[in-house]
Amino acid sequence: MTGPLRILLTVAGLAVIAGLGVGLIVWPLLQQTSADQQAIQARRAELVKVQRVIRRISDLKQEIQRLEDALAFFEDRLPEEREIDVILREVWLIADSKSLSPRRIQTDRAESGSRYNTQPITMTLEGGFDQFYEFLLGLERLPRITKVRQMQITKSPTQEGVVEVDVLMDIYCEK
Repeated sequence: MTGPLRILLTVAGLAVIAGLGVGLIVWPLLQQTSADQQAIQARRAELVKVQRVIRRISDLKQEIQRLEDALAFFEDRLPEEREIDVILREVWLIADSKSLSPRRIQTDRAESGSRYNTQPITMTLEGGFDQFYEFLLGLERLPRITKVRQMQITKSPTQEGVVEVDVLMDIYCEK
């Protein structure tokens, strides 16, 4: 073998070895690196989602605490069932103090809820419209939760300026 042929064969051998090295070592490493980068990007996207969920959970914990505080506030305003007569007396006194004549007060059967009961009360009152409005304001100021479910106001046929009011109201109480 002559010098130039030897050099050519050596260069060809080195090129084949370099090609095999690139094909067997470098190319698979580049593909693995590309796959690893894609996996890293996917994991980062998942991490961002997890961080959003963590922030939501924190917000939900705060919301749950706020709602529990509100529930405790309203439960404090719920009388126990045995206090219904006290509340009826308070309603009667409010009507009396506003110069309304209670014609009828009737309690219906208590309705059961999940955490509370409601005691429906039907009342018929007679008096001036302004006094009845003051009566409703007095009901609103009671420290207990009451709700006027239905109300019918009729003008008295015999007296001018006098109304007769039928009120169906609920008093909420603890079980």
